[in-house]
Amino acid sequence: MSNASKPASPTRRNARVHHEVMVGVTSEAGTFSGWGTNLSVGGVFVNSQHAAPVGTRVQILLQLPGHNECKLAGRVAWAQPSGPGVDEPGMGIEFLEVDEKTLALVGKMVEKLSQDLSRAPA
Repeated sequence: MSNASKPASPTRRNARVHHEVMVGVTSEAGTFSGWGTNLSVGGVFVNSQHAAPVGTRVQILLQLPGHNECKLAGRVAWAQPSGPGVDEPGMGIEFLEVDEKTLALVGKMVEKLSQDLSRAPA
């Protein structure tokens, strides 16, 4: 009897966690806040009615539970405008020039939120 191993599930480059964190975004177009629903050390999806154009440089303020707010520079990688049939309007923001300390903090946060979620009752 062969001990067939399960096929490996495809993994994304960065562990992501689907958990809401408050995110403030500032660009030339102004400032707005929304819920960050897909956080990884590489970026965050901000659920918002306002989406800056793709390529826009933005300043991000993450409100991480149990930590001081975390300031990051980023760029709008893609946008999902609100409209019929759109469940989650907003934009995907890629973090730029993240220093080691911030990277470690966001990484730790993703890890902690993942653990919290795996412990949460279904």
